[in-house]
Amino acid sequence: MNEHLLVQTATELAEEIGARAVVSFTQPCTCQAKVPLVWVKDLQLDILKDLSMCEILSVCEHHMLDAAVHAYLKEQFEDGTVVAVFPYAILVFDLEKAKNFVDIKEYEDIAPRDVMYAVLNLALEIAIEGREGRRIGTAFIIGDPARIARHSHQAVLNPFAGHDPASRDITRRENWESVKEFAQIDGVFIIDTEGRVCSAGTYLDVNAKVVNLPPGLGGRHLATAAITAVMPAVGVTVSESGGMVRVFRDGACTITIRSDIRITS
Repeated sequence: MNEHLLVQTATELAEEIGARAVVSFTQPCTCQAKVPLVWVKDLQLDILKDLSMCEILSVCEHHMLDAAVHAYLKEQFEDGTVVAVFPYAILVFDLEKAKNFVDIKEYEDIAPRDVMYAVLNLALEIAIEGREGRRIGTAFIIGDPARIARHSHQAVLNPFAGHDPASRDITRRENWESVKEFAQIDGVFIIDTEGRVCSAGTYLDVNAKVVNLPPGLGGRHLATAAITAVMPAVGVTVSESGGMVRVFRDGACTITIRSDIRITS
């Protein structure tokens, strides 16, 4: 079927059922819509033509689950339905009932929702863009800086020391470039519960034996998991090797987000 016709049909369906958005895995095209139209880029879906319909639906649902996380973070869609458009299928997807769906509200006792949104979106940008043409890894620890200081030390001069709170506010997008630049140095970022970056280049002094993570995760992931096990904190890591973004709490990885899915409105 013509992809433009598929998208047009999906937008009409979305308007009829009151969906929050249309998420399209097809090539972008001009289409009039009364609901937000979100395009997913950089997914190879050519294999769908060789699959049975049941297999197509399974693959589509899997990709929609991953894309739903990005739509949730970028557009802050927390509930409702979206209509997903694939080259060979149109699906109606319930965000609230999605398996493994990200729920930022689960972290609000430590990190306010706007802070979590900002950190996760920034982490995804670092995972996607890298720096100076290469992938980089880093981590953000959100919690009480005084308590984190008992389990850490400064490896380099703190580039955020002495700066006013507004210029260290992670929820302000104009501050992200500085964070991306300092993400190239060793260590982690410490962020207080109001979203202010307290330090960069900080080393965590925690015993990684208190956590049990899957094989293949490096020292930064282990240290991040460990500090969330010994105190109330949320850790967000960016993997240098795979570009994955992970969230840690209570010593365990609670969210894994692929960075190879990108959405544009």
